[in-house]
Amino acid sequence: MSLDTIVATATPWGRGALAVVRLSGPDAREIARSVCPGGPRWIPRRASLRRAVQADGTLLDEVVATWMPGPRSYTGFDVVELSCHGNPVVVEALVAACIARGARPARPGEFTRQAVENGRLDLVAAESVDALIRARSLAGARLAAEAAGRIEAVTTRLRERLLDLAAELEARLDHPGEDLGTWSDEAVVAALDGIAEECRGLAASWHEGRVRIEGARVGLIGPVNAGKSSLFNGLVGQERALVSDEPGTTRDVVERAVMLDDLAVTFLDSAGERPAATALERAGQALAADLLADVELVLLVLAGHRPVGALERGLVDRLGSRPHIVVATHADVVRESAGDGTGDGAGDGAVAPIPDDEMPEDDPRRRALWVSNTTGEGIDALRAAIRAALVDRPAAAPAAVLVSHRQQGLMRSIADCCEEARTALTGLAGPAVAAEALTRALAALAELTGEDAREAVLDRMFARFCIGK
Repeated sequence: MSLDTIVATATPWGRGALAVVRLSGPDAREIARSVCPGGPRWIPRRASLRRAVQADGTLLDEVVATWMPGPRSYTGFDVVELSCHGNPVVVEALVAACIARGARPARPGEFTRQAVENGRLDLVAAESVDALIRARSLAGARLAAEAAGRIEAVTTRLRERLLDLAAELEARLDHPGEDLGTWSDEAVVAALDGIAEECRGLAASWHEGRVRIEGARVGLIGPVNAGKSSLFNGLVGQERALVSDEPGTTRDVVERAVMLDDLAVTFLDSAGERPAATALERAGQALAADLLADVELVLLVLAGHRPVGALERGLVDRLGSRPHIVVATHADVVRESAGDGTGDGAGDGAVAPIPDDEMPEDDPRRRALWVSNTTGEGIDALRAAIRAALVDRPAAAPAAVLVSHRQQGLMRSIADCCEEARTALTGLAGPAVAAEALTRALAALAELTGEDAREAVLDRMFARFCIGK
């Protein structure tokens, strides 16, 4: 563990009323005293107004200084926070003054890493801090704030169950043939199955955690003149994409981030597809394919008033099993042509103007969501369907939602180990192999919380944190 005293700005870069410069380490108070000489006595956890000076003694700024002695501080070391005026020139000069007196610039996430290494936080809590900082919605911030406690409760329960199973298998190994175990084979197998299933469910929760914290990307694809750009404008609430009867109007990918209730969603409108596309249109379609490869949900937009052909069916085939919603546009036009003028554009759920049983089995518009870009009919129902497809939980929701890919990978590892132990017990390998698999499951659980975290794991994890945290 480094014994350097580190310094960084703890507030975002830019102009503002205030900014905070944070020092942490064994010499934090002495460096702060040198930067802010004189003034009142330093009292733990009591803010005091002081004059910060440069190395030559000239006044830099008036600051509010707060000293928090270790180990009862965020990092476990002595911490001093200097609240100054939020001019970047002043902030940079204050950081430079601390460096000139012996501090070292902090690396990304180094304050939180100190907290982990000093036992103030475990890795799950540290990742929750990172998720809280990155959250793009209040729902994501709440999830991140609750994540550490919920995951800790789950891991504590999993550890106890794994230890009980490991003890059962060790008793069988140490005293073979003496029937010292207290569990039947069926009970051990059932317990392993239960843990594996729970860990698989927790691993799957990372999708919800990522979407709630980082937001989701939803891409619109479809043939030219299907109403994609009009639908995009309706979903984002602004005219961001050009709308024209001329095919191929959209060539670049247009994107816009909005809040869908409590969820941050970025919609991407891509170039429409047609067989006789120009070279520029084909370039736009290739760009769209690259960008849409990473979206969480695809809206396949089809013109409800035109016959479905090979192009539309080909788009459905290309999507395969990817999460998607088929949207049929021009609901008002179809309804009027059928002699039914009921579509008044109330904006709520739309009744399909063509019943499913009146369309061919291979028509992609069967079970589609129908909308009218002109009247707004069906747009609210589509927004609700998008949100449900992105984050609505299944009936058997996990006890906690994971907030990092690292947590997901370790939960999968624990599930794999339990399944390996089950296979060993029900096959020829026996309890020795099963016990070894459970040992690896317990090691993965220890790595999850940081009890057995290697230096490389810490380096990789904290590299994505912001400087100053």
